[in-house]
Amino acid sequence: MNEADKGPVSALAREWARLRGDFWDFGMLSWIPVVLCGMLWLVFSAGIARDLPIVVIDNDNSTLSRQLTRWLDASPGIAVAAKVASSDEALHRLRERTAFGYLLIPNDFEQKLLGGRQATVQWLYNAQFSSHAGALLRDVRTVSTTLSAGIEMTARVKKGMSGVQAAAQFEPIRTTLNSLYNENISYEAFLTLALMPAMLQIFIVVAVVTSIGRELRDGTVPHWLASANGSWLRAVGAKLLFPVIAYCALALLYLLFFSLARGWAVAGSLPALLLSMLLLVLAYCGMATLLIAATLSLRLALSGAAFITAPAFAFAGQAFPLMAMPAPARAWAEALPLTHYLQLQTKYWLAGAPWRYGVQEMLILAGFAIGCGAVGVFLLARRAHAPAAWGRA
Repeated sequence: MNEADKGPVSALAREWARLRGDFWDFGMLSWIPVVLCGMLWLVFSAGIARDLPIVVIDNDNSTLSRQLTRWLDASPGIAVAAKVASSDEALHRLRERTAFGYLLIPNDFEQKLLGGRQATVQWLYNAQFSSHAGALLRDVRTVSTTLSAGIEMTARVKKGMSGVQAAAQFEPIRTTLNSLYNENISYEAFLTLALMPAMLQIFIVVAVVTSIGRELRDGTVPHWLASANGSWLRAVGAKLLFPVIAYCALALLYLLFFSLARGWAVAGSLPALLLSMLLLVLAYCGMATLLIAATLSLRLALSGAAFITAPAFAFAGQAFPLMAMPAPARAWAEALPLTHYLQLQTKYWLAGAPWRYGVQEMLILAGFAIGCGAVGVFLLARRAHAPAAWGRA
């Protein structure tokens, strides 16, 4: 083996020895992301919110009002926690978070319904929790509409109308609702599939910044560079190789777990999704290299990593529509690789899109990887070799 060939091997051997000798650094590339992602999955593993507590104020206490209460409690998303006597008591439970809404049934509820008049029930809910509120509102409407339709059809049948005619006249225009791509409206598909890459990008940036930043902080840059025969490209490549392998393996594990064990099969192009995952890892490796090269400080680079990656999911267009964001927020979102990757994942994994639908986003991720990585290596070569750049916290 000639001297030119020894550089990469020596640099890789040095990096591998460093990883093996540091329990936490090795954990950042292996078991720590697995444990934290597993804990994250457990939060949303139920998929659908069930038995959210509400309270009922039944001022009528009639057969129909009690039937409405029973049907609400039987609805999968609702649990009637209690019947209370007043709105003050109901609001007290909402403030305690022991209930997320309450239904007020008026004292003339059954009388109006049996008399052929419209009866109004009031549904009041805590809108601070939009997910809770949306799920509860859907089930309350379903139950009240079903009960209302049954009463109306029964009345028309008693007047001599057939059941088919009664149903047709009660609902002359019927809307058929069909959910696409996430038929069960599962939070596992909606949130967990998106939160896993959001967590992965944090680990990637922190691992790369820490790996390079310690060489600067400890003043070991000459030894690091010597192991690569003086080549900054080889030196940085050796630093990035193990994170790229580890996080690509974790991404593949994440894909296998959710597609095989959890039943969220990839509906679109699997090769395109795998390429997207690789580009995500490379994009954040490049961004981390640029971050430490620009700051030459482990402390500042880690602070920058937290600023960029921690809130990235909030700007990714999953929790709030990207097109509805103000221009500055959307510009920041477009500057994050996670935003473009999640668009690719949504297209390929759930929506069944062919590979060509994500070419633009893949080119953007490749641009992040090549552009940030090249600038980062250039800055390191220009600035990090000077002793003045060493020893900074």
